[in-house]
Amino acid sequence: MGLIKKLRALLLIPLGVVFFCAGLADAEALPLFSRQTGQNCVSCHAGGQYPELTPYGRYFKLTAYTIGERTNIPVSVQFVGGAATSTNGNNGTGQVHQSGKLEPNYLFLDVGGKIADNFGAFSQWYYAFDEQVSGKGSIPNQNQFAADIQDWRYADHYVGNTADVVKDFIWGASLNNYAGATDVWNSSPMWMYPYMGSTRNYSTYGLPYNTRLSAYSVHNPGYGVYGYVNQNFYGEVNLYQSGGSGPLSWMTYPASNSNPNSAPVYLQGLNPYFRFAYQSDEHAGHNWMVGFLGANINQYASCNTVADSSSYKGAAPTCSGPVNAPALSAGTVKFQDRAIDGQYQYLVDPHTVTAQARYTKENISDPTGILYSNPNNKTNSFMSKVSYVYNATYGAAVAFQNITGTGDARYGTNAVTGANLNPNSTAWIPSIWYQPLQNVRLTYQYTAFTKYNGGTINYNGSGTNASANNASWLYLWVAM
Repeated sequence: MGLIKKLRALLLIPLGVVFFCAGLADAEALPLFSRQTGQNCVSCHAGGQYPELTPYGRYFKLTAYTIGERTNIPVSVQFVGGAATSTNGNNGTGQVHQSGKLEPNYLFLDVGGKIADNFGAFSQWYYAFDEQVSGKGSIPNQNQFAADIQDWRYADHYVGNTADVVKDFIWGASLNNYAGATDVWNSSPMWMYPYMGSTRNYSTYGLPYNTRLSAYSVHNPGYGVYGYVNQNFYGEVNLYQSGGSGPLSWMTYPASNSNPNSAPVYLQGLNPYFRFAYQSDEHAGHNWMVGFLGANINQYASCNTVADSSSYKGAAPTCSGPVNAPALSAGTVKFQDRAIDGQYQYLVDPHTVTAQARYTKENISDPTGILYSNPNNKTNSFMSKVSYVYNATYGAAVAFQNITGTGDARYGTNAVTGANLNPNSTAWIPSIWYQPLQNVRLTYQYTAFTKYNGGTINYNGSGTNASANNASWLYLWVAM
């Protein structure tokens, strides 16, 4: 199917949504938080580009999603579907990916908003169509229902007079399930562009899947506290523990010891995540932020992971019981991340300009070789993005991603020399979009690799060029 035919097919869906929404009352046509606050999407999202937050959107999240009146039906739905195409696909061994077919990807259920005066939530669940799963490459992609981002908050708010040193102070606590899920800036790993990707092709997210920042991808229950002073100074500390069992297991559903396709992430003790930032006052539509964030994650592996590891050097762990039982005696893989980041926004109707950047150093210690062939590895990554939106309708963005680090068998080996590949990769991700309604967006996104796992031409010794992992991603996002 050619690009023009794909565009025509996808455009039929937003047209149907337009007519459907036209037949509803305004209160029923807006997503969850819009109905609660009475504001349209551009109040919380820069240029209407979900999930990027405006100062008002950040304030709404930090006050525990409680601004406005509690709704009778605190639910909204998001749909993402489209067509992803690439030669190589940046996929795991044995995984199947799209080749230009128009197919559904995600159906999200969002529940929450204001529960009480000081208590609210953003509870997102998803149904993924044909999602890539684990299983040593022998299990095909499957549909999956799962707990996505969970952020349950209590917050209080002090407002002083103009003569006070502390004129405005928000403090609160959060129960959540990802390191960084609580963040309110889009330069953090959890919320940075590209905001959406295909379930069947991880190239649509950018850098190689095996080079991702592991400290921010663990799916575990966590709890923490935060404070925001004078709408300038922000600080937050969270602690994360093992998921998959116990009273908080719903936050990591469907991960369990007995699920061969979704193992829990086992952590040693409590694992800290912290975030500090300074946000400027708004002036003539301009605001900016500089920040510092990091995490220390000590992760056990499952017995299956250790058994399948070709680099494991420790004693054979004693394993019995469920298929994904933790291999506690095998030791841990330790991830230590430290990052500096920044964000700039210009928000004056009809123009919206945003830019984000982040530099991260990650130290990885794996003395028994559970995941990595080296006992110690390092990565350094730089991510940046700039976007422009006109009249909350027409938008364009481009991102630059770069990562360097130690060569390790984790990233693969050269088919000819046997040498370990390294994470050194560079990707550009431009996109354009059209938003005919505030909750309907049609986007074309492209990922172009100029380097992949250490090389540009024949990087793996099998004749594969970095560009073979390039991916196009034409998709429709609808929220109701």
